[in-house]
Amino acid sequence: MMKNVMMIAKPGVNGRGKMIRFIHTADIHLDAPLVNLSALYEIRQDDYRQTLKRMRDIVWDKQVDFWLIAGDLLEYHGGSLLSAHFLIELFHSVAPIPVLISPGNHDPWMEGSFYQTLDWPSNVHIFTGEWGIIDFPQKSCVIYGWGFTQAHIHDNPLAQFPGKLNEYRHHLMLIHGSVITGEEMDHSPYAPMTVGSLAQTEVNYVALGHIHKAMTFTHPRSGKIFAAYPGSPEGLSSKETGERHVILGTLDEKNELTLETIPVHSRQIRKVTITLAGLESIDQMMSHVEEVLRHEDKENLLYVTIEGERTAHLAVPISLMQSRFKEFFFIRFQDDTYPDIDQEQIKRSGGVWNKWLTQMEKLEEQCSDDREKQVLLLAKKEVLKRIGGALR
Repeated sequence: MMKNVMMIAKPGVNGRGKMIRFIHTADIHLDAPLVNLSALYEIRQDDYRQTLKRMRDIVWDKQVDFWLIAGDLLEYHGGSLLSAHFLIELFHSVAPIPVLISPGNHDPWMEGSFYQTLDWPSNVHIFTGEWGIIDFPQKSCVIYGWGFTQAHIHDNPLAQFPGKLNEYRHHLMLIHGSVITGEEMDHSPYAPMTVGSLAQTEVNYVALGHIHKAMTFTHPRSGKIFAAYPGSPEGLSSKETGERHVILGTLDEKNELTLETIPVHSRQIRKVTITLAGLESIDQMMSHVEEVLRHEDKENLLYVTIEGERTAHLAVPISLMQSRFKEFFFIRFQDDTYPDIDQEQIKRSGGVWNKWLTQMEKLEEQCSDDREKQVLLLAKKEVLKRIGGALR
């Protein structure tokens, strides 16, 4: 493993200035718990290993200059020695192509971690909590990197960035953290950065990790893309749907950046929505669901939501559906339907149901916030569902 030291460029070292190519990935989360998959856990772990092998093949086939991994490669808590040795062998297989890793909040550079306790191949560099600068004079390229040293870091690591080495033509940065855009986030930001602070580093490309959704960021002055999250290469939760990719990046002689996404996933996570309006029997319902799912790949992971209005006397048989479609690798059904009851008739009849519906309508009239309206709509559907269950 290369040492994490500040590498000072020699005067006049500028290499040949040819274009460079790199593969950028992040957030593999090898050995993640995946608590919802139970018996399928080992199969999904093998999926992740196959996805990593697919990346390795791209690295080798494209003969890229660097393989950049922006954190959360594997789990520090719960990660297995077997997986660590798998990674060591995998990275050794692409030597001498450099593999550079910026530890994230799930795989921090800390005492007892596999990053510190195992011998990694000589082509692997793992950044630490101090900014590291690795130069490649023959390519006139410098890679700057920083890594987590614990699970929670709430300061902007760019505040300690030492500055770029101007003697080189190409400048890449590898870092795990949250780019703050003003949009609402699912959790507290870790290692928060702004687009402006990234731009101030004046590097040509920032290889980011931490956010599992693919995103790109444009430079505030040039308006060109200069930073990106590749997203998780294999979906970990029901939120991470569709194709999953790695980024193949190119910086030409003039530092013009080109990014290409390459699918690498072993399986897709898919969300499917089915409505039951107009159906009057269980047989009709099951036939309709079967027709919709006929077009889905049985090797994917499917989250199926049954939603919308349904005939009041027709309950959604979730257990029957799970049993009927067990040929799918993974499938989960959720009932979000509500009965087509006559609300006006319920209100005229008085009683507790009338009070519920009347109160819900009053709240809807008083509400001006779109998000609160959505919450009220869900609440009203739940009320109608309960009324339908009581009247059946």
